[in-house]
Amino acid sequence: MSLHVPTLAISFENAIVLLNVVFALAVAGFILYRVVSLRRNPEPRPPLNLAPGMPDDVLEGRKLERVLGWALLFTLILALALPLYFLFEPTRQAKANDTFLKQSIVRGATLFANNQSPYYDATTSLLCANCHGVHGEGGSTAYTLQPEADICQLKQNQSNPNVPQCLPQQVAWQAPALNTELWRFNRDQVTDVITYGRPGTPMPSWGVASGKGVLGPQGIDDLVNYIESIQIPLKKAQQDATAAVGAFRDQAAQYVTSAQSQLAQAQQAQAQAQAQHQSAAVLSAYQNEVAQLQAALASAQANNTLVQGASEGAILFRVNCARCHTQNWSFYDPTKLSQPQPCDVPAGTPPVVMGCGAFGPALYAGRTLVQFPNTLGRSQQINWVTVGIPAQQGYGIRGISSGRMPHYGNLLTPKQIAEIVDYERSL
Repeated sequence: MSLHVPTLAISFENAIVLLNVVFALAVAGFILYRVVSLRRNPEPRPPLNLAPGMPDDVLEGRKLERVLGWALLFTLILALALPLYFLFEPTRQAKANDTFLKQSIVRGATLFANNQSPYYDATTSLLCANCHGVHGEGGSTAYTLQPEADICQLKQNQSNPNVPQCLPQQVAWQAPALNTELWRFNRDQVTDVITYGRPGTPMPSWGVASGKGVLGPQGIDDLVNYIESIQIPLKKAQQDATAAVGAFRDQAAQYVTSAQSQLAQAQQAQAQAQAQHQSAAVLSAYQNEVAQLQAALASAQANNTLVQGASEGAILFRVNCARCHTQNWSFYDPTKLSQPQPCDVPAGTPPVVMGCGAFGPALYAGRTLVQFPNTLGRSQQINWVTVGIPAQQGYGIRGISSGRMPHYGNLLTPKQIAEIVDYERSL
């Protein structure tokens, strides 16, 4: 999308302003002339209340005609200007709003940009594009997870390499695409996310209202306007949402292919080291690498088996819902067995168990059926996923909406939403 700051043009409203400026200058010039001319007049004049008045034939002659003529002229100008003002005012206001919006989008693009963007400004850009992509297409960022296990509260276990579960873990956190953001959230929700961030994730709070950010209401609004300007057409967004199911299955298969290739290369390198009679330390290093890659391949194969056998609703849940409702999903890599697992599943047990809760509530072990029981509850749950519920409004059995739940009625078909709901009710 090409953004530009609109240039100033001579429009009707500008012409009116210019006319008023010329008129004001003329009046000021006349007053100055009169003051200077009186100072130069050497003839003393009596006070006006003592000066003889003009005769009636002068007052009611050409002088009166001139006064009345000027009065008529200004009356005509006023009679013409008022209708013209009311005629052009709506257009002027619309143009002013459009100009302000375009300027706001440019400011938002600058705030969003990184050094790969033409709108990058080293003094004001917040580098949002580093995580979300230069065009808001999504991306990833490095993030450090702090240990949460109970044993890590003991000082002797903190930063202890002999207790690896208590070491900070570096992960690649997947940041969501923003070019479909406003098809899932409304403007108020997006404003809230930017202002307060997402605690426990790489998304910081940018708003002054959060007590941590640097942006005032106008800066936040500029970012939201920019995000709105990069939304892809709804039809394409719907097509992409449907295609994401097949892409997710393909990715699971690609994990296996990649793991197989890496393992084959490591085994070949190990064989060469053995043939060259390398030292025991070198051979041991190759052996450890092969063992790790064999475990990664087993994990990828297990993940692929689950994904290929999963229902449409299960895949749609993973693509659209798991980010909030499944712990660790934003950085889960099925080829890394050392990654912590949710729902108390032992570490190294693939795959991630769905619906264990994270930013959103837990859905597993029948929790959804408690919130939305019976056939009526299923219908309410479908409505909840389709259009959402405003903040502080009730849903299901004594549920109170926080206003943060996205709505998928724009992106997904009623059939797809029903499949997601049925999958959630089966957890």
